[in-house]
Amino acid sequence: MLDLRSSTTYLLLGLLALGSWWAAEILTPEEEAPPKLTPGKVDYYSENVRRTVLGDTGQPKELLLADRMVHFENDDRTELARPVMTLYGEQGPPWVIRADSAVLPGGSDDVLLYGEVVITRSADKKGKTIRIETSNARVQPDRKFAETDEHVLMLSPPDVMTGTGARVWFGENLKFTVLEDVRRKHEVE
Repeated sequence: MLDLRSSTTYLLLGLLALGSWWAAEILTPEEEAPPKLTPGKVDYYSENVRRTVLGDTGQPKELLLADRMVHFENDDRTELARPVMTLYGEQGPPWVIRADSAVLPGGSDDVLLYGEVVITRSADKKGKTIRIETSNARVQPDRKFAETDEHVLMLSPPDVMTGTGARVWFGENLKFTVLEDVRRKHEVE
């Protein structure tokens, strides 16, 4: 049989558990989901897209390939399925950027990449290759710039670098900044 003291103890423990649950519900931030785009009126679409942008000299500056492109009339937004962007420079091998999907917002030069994002460059004159793996990135092709807030893995043998958040400038000379939790490993041969 429960006495008054143990009943009070159980009641206080129950109230404490209820209060803890309530505080956790109120104070826990909501997880951010990728933006859900509102459906709009499709004014055109295309399958197996190939778009080449030429520079001032007539040489390819950018190449865009995608399985599917859909353009929405209401906000001038374009969505791409499995895009592959190639950015050519004056010297050296091109940069190739792959993603699961992409959105080109109307009135913006940004390309928003969603899902797994892989950026590669074949061997340069010094024989160095580069592979960057992340997710959910923003690319500005005209500035040859990309950034993400997600986990990043950069491989350029014999170097390996990881961290959270990055800014990358693709030029003839790569500039790569990892923002947080930076870890670098250099293999000595």
